[in-house]
Amino acid sequence: MRKFIFFVLCVCFIMPLKGQIALRGGLNYSNVSVDSGGPDFGMDSKTGYHLGLQGNIGLGGVNIRPALLYHLKGGKAEDNGATGNVNLHYLEVPVNLGLKVGGDNLALILEAGPYFGYLFDTSSGFIDNLGDRLDKSDWGANFGAVVEISDLGIGVNYSNSLSSIATDDQLGQAFKTTNGNLSLFGYMKF
Repeated sequence: MRKFIFFVLCVCFIMPLKGQIALRGGLNYSNVSVDSGGPDFGMDSKTGYHLGLQGNIGLGGVNIRPALLYHLKGGKAEDNGATGNVNLHYLEVPVNLGLKVGGDNLALILEAGPYFGYLFDTSSGFIDNLGDRLDKSDWGANFGAVVEISDLGIGVNYSNSLSSIATDDQLGQAFKTTNGNLSLFGYMKF
């Protein structure tokens, strides 16, 4: 019930911003890679999704495009012959600068900028204490392109961690562990 009330309040506050806020969702193709100082290794890619709100603050041909997104990231891992998904649940805030080419009815938007993420949950069927092995914060860079037709947009975005998401392992070694994520998405302004 609290989530529903929160949703209604959010809608009431953003209604005056008509056309500047969009509901966004799409598919993720993500993986986790590890740089151990020797040969690099990581997880195979897995499919996830994302959902949230996308903003657009127009400044002529340049736009500031912040968003608040829930992302399901992670990868497929193998441990003692068993293979399974490692799910990393993030709340992310990308803040992109977009260059818009075209008009209101048809435009191409090229965007890039930083993102900041918070890991709020993990799940894996075979890795114990996964949440204790990962930092809660993640930040990095992302870039992408969007085709916008009136109030609808279809785009692609790639993001990669610039910080390590792993804490020290049991031997006291800090391996640089990063998220990589390719997103295909759509949005609708309201």
